Amino acid sequence: MLYGHRAGLGSPKSIKNKQKGIVLVLMTAALLLLIVAAAFAIDVNHYRLNVTRLQNAVDSAALAAADEANFGGSEVSATIAANNLLNAITSASGNSEMDMSNATVEVQFSNDPLTFPDNSFDIDLDVYVRVLVTGMDLDEYLIDTMGMEKLVTASALAGPSSALDTVNIVPIGVCTGDESTGVFGYTPGEVYALKVGDSSVSQMGSGNYHLLDFGSGASTVRKGLAGAYTQSVSIGDTVITKPGASTGPTAQGINTRLGVYKGGLSDTDYPPDLVTEQPSDEAELDSDGDVVYNDSYDYDEYKAQTEACLSGASSDCETDGVAWRRMLTLPMLDCTGQSGGVSSFVVEDIGCFFFLQQAPNNNSGGQTVFGEFVESCASSNGGLGLVPSADGAFRIVLYNDPLREES
Repeated sequence: MLYGHRAGLGSPKSIKNKQKGIVLVLMTAALLLLIVAAAFAIDVNHYRLNVTRLQNAVDSAALAAADEANFGGSEVSATIAANNLLNAITSASGNSEMDMSNATVEVQFSNDPLTFPDNSFDIDLDVYVRVLVTGMDLDEYLIDTMGMEKLVTASALAGPSSALDTVNIVPIGVCTGDESTGVFGYTPGEVYALKVGDSSVSQMGSGNYHLLDFGSGASTVRKGLAGAYTQSVSIGDTVITKPGASTGPTAQGINTRLGVYKGGLSDTDYPPDLVTEQPSDEAELDSDGDVVYNDSYDYDEYKAQTEACLSGASSDCETDGVAWRRMLTLPMLDCTGQSGGVSSFVVEDIGCFFFLQQAPNNNSGGQTVFGEFVESCASSNGGLGLVPSADGAFRIVLYNDPLREES
């Protein structure tokens, strides 16, 4: 009997060698794929990291520009503020990969956070600033071999918030009036008696001088008027009046804002405003309880002086002073049905007033605190309220960019 093998079939040894070759090719291909995937992952993670870095930088730049524009700055100065902050952040230690040399930076302005560009933009109204950075180039690790580039884009939009549930309220209340006139009866630019020295002219009833009970004792009045009260007050809250004039504590507390210290208070805890100028012809009440004020010094001049101090353009500024300390945020109350004595009133709004002049330390001075009504003002603290409003205290916040969902 004859034995042989089939034609076309190799020996078991040659088949085994071919299988080894195939496995080696597959392993090499798999290893190359793993290397490519790892390199691509490095590129992707590197891209995401720098997108986050750039977004944070653009957020900060938009906030800086909006702050500048909403507090007396121009479009030019706001643009400079945004660019300066971007440059400071991207040149900081740890951000060397954020190369802005080939990037494009745009700073846009609007009076409406949903409209960019705004052809009817007015710098004197609420200002919203959009900062857009496009084309920031990053180093590539692998994707450049595929003809791809890592170009990062980010945008941010910032502007004034709606009215706040405000912290650091001054414990003085004012009664609202006819809302058809001004803001709850208050006209911007007009001087009002915030705290009166004679309860017979008080709208809160006999025995009340417009002080609010934010705690017991003269010390609470003194420190609260100096700026120590830190609880929030919201529209719709109920506040309690504090009967009695509290003549000395009122003056000792509120006058710290003008750099006058008595009653154990010091500039360490309660610094003065940057600007402490007062009118030469002071405001006073006539026999009918109406304010008489003929001096030209007002909030607009104070604001210009403050901005000059902040920009370094003026040397006539209080050493270690704090900007805007003379801006008082007060509860505006519904005083209907007042009965005198300890009374409770509902907060209808938060009002902003410019503290005009030093309060007298004794009853012979009338013990009236005067303030000029300002339609809106900034608050360093507080939370956004449930009731939208364009009046009262606000802060600069970030908004969603309507032109880029990623911002």
